[in-house]
Amino acid sequence: MLKERDRQAPLHDPKRIGTLVDRLELMFEWYRGMVDERTGRLLYTYDPETDVAVGDGEPIRDIAAVWDIEVLSAFLGRDDLRDLIRRSLDHFEQRVVPRVGYAIVAPGGESSSIAHSAFMALTLARSDLPDKVQRFTPLVNGILRQQREDGSYKIFFEAVPDSGEELYPAEAMLALLDAYGLTGDARYLDSVERGFAYYKRDYYDRGLVAPDARVFFANWQSQAGRPLFEATSRPELKDLIRAFLFELQDRVIESGFYDGVARRPERQASVEVACGLEGLADAFAVAISTQDRRTAEYRRCIGIALAFLVRAQRTTGCTTRERGGFGGSLSSREQRIDVTGHVASGFIKSVENGIAEPPTSSHVTHQGPGGG
Repeated sequence: MLKERDRQAPLHDPKRIGTLVDRLELMFEWYRGMVDERTGRLLYTYDPETDVAVGDGEPIRDIAAVWDIEVLSAFLGRDDLRDLIRRSLDHFEQRVVPRVGYAIVAPGGESSSIAHSAFMALTLARSDLPDKVQRFTPLVNGILRQQREDGSYKIFFEAVPDSGEELYPAEAMLALLDAYGLTGDARYLDSVERGFAYYKRDYYDRGLVAPDARVFFANWQSQAGRPLFEATSRPELKDLIRAFLFELQDRVIESGFYDGVARRPERQASVEVACGLEGLADAFAVAISTQDRRTAEYRRCIGIALAFLVRAQRTTGCTTRERGGFGGSLSSREQRIDVTGHVASGFIKSVENGIAEPPTSSHVTHQGPGGG
């Protein structure tokens, strides 16, 4: 059965020290300030320059942000946002529509997809609800129904053309792995084993990943690949996962992405650097566990991403609500909940990999307004 890594971190874990942990505490406080007074749920965006905050945004990101808070809360051993989590779960569960033998999420304004179900299932799986297994099971069973004979997943539940294939399947596979970890139901692991092999051999190898989506594709495949690597007992699949994760991350590095972050930080989007860090941290963990030669290069690139993101975090010369979060770039101050969530995840994974501090001699020389 899949291990539940740090599902509830102890309050005074001696490993929870260092600059990155301090920055994660700031992110937690930022989330506390992003609670909508009208709804008791998260705001979606905040523009410090106009002091305008917007509530409900994109349903997938709104749901995923609650999962981000659960992961961050468990890592820091805090329950300050438990009420927010409960209110959000109550709100989003109103959108869960039962079908015969499964359920879907009706997001409103857009078609229901496996990504909606995935993030709702991930959020429920991380919750402290006593009946969470009963609640998320219909959602993950719905994802199972979307899998085709070749291992791929149909993205939308309704009769609409598929799109979003590059990211959504890995998000769905991650939810299935969480479900497997909590239930031991072999159907979920079998589905991911078949799906992951498909998206390596019949999707990525056929050149179907757009170059401008490479970092994001590598991120989600790595996030699903690492727990699959830990869960599967099939040696040939472990070899495929390891080779795929390393190939994805090697191509991102070879494209000059991280060197570009170091040389021209002012041109970078915070969310892309954060997603790069997330996926690379998972691949780095696999490299460490297999004593692969790539560990030094991966650690170097992780350091570049950490240096950029530490500088990008708003800490001084900013509004109270802005402090601890991340703008779209070093020059853009507008904040969005998913950006901070990706950074938090990347920082947590880095600490778990034994990296608690950004590089002492920064690879990023430019400092954005309010950064530091």
